[in-house]
Amino acid sequence: MIRGVEADEFRRLRGGLVDLYLEAYRGLEEYAYRRRSDVKDYLQWLYKIDPKGFLVAEDKGEVLGFVAACRQWWDKNQGLMGEIHEIAVPPAHQGRGIGSRLLEEALKVLKREHRVFGLWVGERNFRAQEFYRRRGFAPVGRLGKWIRMIRRG
Repeated sequence: MIRGVEADEFRRLRGGLVDLYLEAYRGLEEYAYRRRSDVKDYLQWLYKIDPKGFLVAEDKGEVLGFVAACRQWWDKNQGLMGEIHEIAVPPAHQGRGIGSRLLEEALKVLKREHRVFGLWVGERNFRAQEFYRRRGFAPVGRLGKWIRMIRRG
């Protein structure tokens, strides 16, 4: 089940979300925060910028992944748009459609206000790049080790 998270529940879940994030980035540490305190602060920022865009995938009470989207993001080339800031699914749960469902639900939230959606992905995170390409995102630029991808519609 994909669902939103209220503020008090987010605070309770945050420690587990830190663990989940660190596990999801195993082998891709160059694109991730590594210190638990930094991850905790990052997750707090993700939740704070758009609580309605923070969704978790859950099965029998266990959080299997999360997505953080923002309905009011400004991009210098695209203007006001929807942004996917993070999708995190640990390797043990990948390949089961969890990331796809998280992205789909986040896009539903964003589509209420926008028709252009963006995200950044690591230049050597080929699996994620292909994941996003298959779901309609196309590369439009790069900045350092990051590739900018946009989807319209």
